[in-house]
Amino acid sequence: MELKEILKKVVLLGDGGVGKTSMIARYVINKFDDKYIATIGTKVSRKDIQLIYPNLIINLRLMIWDILGQKEYSKIRSASLTGAHGIIIVGDLSRPETITSMEEFWLEESRKLVGKLPAIFVGNKLDLVSDDSPSAKLLESIGSRRNADVFMSSAKTGERVEEVFRSIGEKLVGDIVDASRANLETAPATLAEAVDHIIQDFCAQYGDLEKAMLIVQHQFAEAGVDIRKPKKEAIYDALNRLMKAEQITLSDTVAKVNFEERKRLIDSIGK
Repeated sequence: MELKEILKKVVLLGDGGVGKTSMIARYVINKFDDKYIATIGTKVSRKDIQLIYPNLIINLRLMIWDILGQKEYSKIRSASLTGAHGIIIVGDLSRPETITSMEEFWLEESRKLVGKLPAIFVGNKLDLVSDDSPSAKLLESIGSRRNADVFMSSAKTGERVEEVFRSIGEKLVGDIVDASRANLETAPATLAEAVDHIIQDFCAQYGDLEKAMLIVQHQFAEAGVDIRKPKKEAIYDALNRLMKAEQITLSDTVAKVNFEERKRLIDSIGK
């Protein structure tokens, strides 16, 4: 299992009052305030998420930039978009003109300033309209025309807000995931080869080779694993012991994912 730490910048665009600030607050701190406060310039928030794939775990840190929605402030907008990796364009489903503006102004403006980036369209304030309202249908047609993902959400209720940010995060690490899949090694053919792979994987994730090898030696000895002629039952016991060690040094989620992948590797031998 490979572990990567990645930092990405995401920018929220859209007319004033569409709920960009409220969406970020709902996602980052799970709070909602229906009082409208215009964003002055930009505001930056941070959110860490973990994305788990076969043979790869990504700890993704999103730096989320909330840019004021007044279209006249082009210099602030240009400076804030610099270095962005992805954009979320937000409209208010109760105000059709803000939906039209998503495509006609905000998408075109972002492409003019920073080129074509991964983008998601979000129709916010779903709590005020139905999901088949004229505004929602208009947004769906824009997304289809622009080949972009569309979400209907509500910062007030929290509906689909987390899904929006997770989706843009997955887009931003897509090339890394593809590369990891392309680089997967040939599956081990023997139990000895599988054990070799497991030991190397544990040491790589632990980060300190000397300490990791001491842990492996101890846990394999306790489990009765004979490195010269390993048996499945003893290896399974060792995997459980390594999982408990990783629950302390990494996290419970990572440890359990590692255990399942290593167990599948052992299970596959001899089939």
